[in-house]
Amino acid sequence: MKKAIVIRAFSANPDFLGSASFLSTLADFERCFTAAAQLGFAGVQPYVEPEGYCSLQTDDRTLHAIASAARRAGIALTSLEIKPFSYLLTDDDAAVRAAGVKLVRRAMEVAAAMEVAAVLVIPGYVGLPWDPSVKPVRYDLAYERTRQALGELAPAAEALGVSMLLENVWNKFLLSPLEVRTLLDEIGSLRVGALLDTGNLIAFGYPEQWIRILGPRIKEVHLKDYRESVGGLGGFVGLLEGDVNWPEVVVALGEVGYDGFLTAEVFPYRHHGQAILQHTSESMDRILGRSTA
Repeated sequence: MKKAIVIRAFSANPDFLGSASFLSTLADFERCFTAAAQLGFAGVQPYVEPEGYCSLQTDDRTLHAIASAARRAGIALTSLEIKPFSYLLTDDDAAVRAAGVKLVRRAMEVAAAMEVAAVLVIPGYVGLPWDPSVKPVRYDLAYERTRQALGELAPAAEALGVSMLLENVWNKFLLSPLEVRTLLDEIGSLRVGALLDTGNLIAFGYPEQWIRILGPRIKEVHLKDYRESVGGLGGFVGLLEGDVNWPEVVVALGEVGYDGFLTAEVFPYRHHGQAILQHTSESMDRILGRSTA
């Protein structure tokens, strides 16, 4: 398994959903890729916002330049993350859902231009625990709308050679690995899989169980840790500081034959910039049983 890190880890933006606004030139990307390689990472997960230097509006020439910079640094681009909840496939408004489908399709085109294998997809929500003002979406409707949208997008994914990876997040939706497995199998495309986030699962499940149940449907893994005794958004802690059963997670990944990227999702504003990046790399080595000497 290969070590990767989200590009947002190199930002100090205080927004917990993160931002890529600090990446405004090719030189910014070059610095991130070089730093990632020096820290021992083999991959970086890039991030696009609706507008900006690297965005859904960016021309192919710029996208190619970013991808080339990664290759020069010896860095693979793992999957493309779209700004969370900038699109909604579950919304009660059909026009909002249609816009979401259009946005995900464009994200896949961006990924193809950058030769990135996949796009991370958060379909929307039933509810958001950090925002009680959000109007809940009925669970069964959210499920059907997600299935319909991903099914509609699957032919484009297959034509572009880019996968869509469904991530488990705190959206009060897709709370069971059996449910996620059924959804992916109902869509029935090899270009629609799962990105499993370990830390996001601790509040309502066990990552090792999800791994064994989803098996080969898992195409990438986000590494995060979470301490249940703290709870809430404050419960997210550095790797090896929370309640994820890392030895069992590694065993489960081996059992299902996973050999892809383990992508650390960390944000230095919670800690001390460079120190958390070094700590993350060393913690991943320990999780994988590799020497940190």
